[in-house]
Amino acid sequence: MQVYKLRKVTDAMSAHLSAEFSLATLARVAELSEYHFSRLFKRATGLSPSQYFIRLRMARARHLLLETRLSVIDVGLAVGYSSPSHFSQIFRREVGVTPSEFRGS
Repeated sequence: MQVYKLRKVTDAMSAHLSAEFSLATLARVAELSEYHFSRLFKRATGLSPSQYFIRLRMARARHLLLETRLSVIDVGLAVGYSSPSHFSQIFRREVGVTPSEFRGS
């Protein structure tokens, strides 16, 4: 994948962390079919587009937990999770601790 297309896609992901993940939308941004986009994205980053998106969300959530006084629920909402339990489950899987434990450490 060309560097400028990859940058365009990762910038779009970062700008829309609270939006629902859409492979079709990202493939359109890259001007590629979904199949080619997924294959080239994984080759370029080592992660599938959805895995990369989750990592971006978790990085933003970690930042918000440490740098703001937003509640865990509000942090989850800010990074696109409408269910606090789903946010906590994904956060724990990706980070190794719950959002509350992360904030407390």
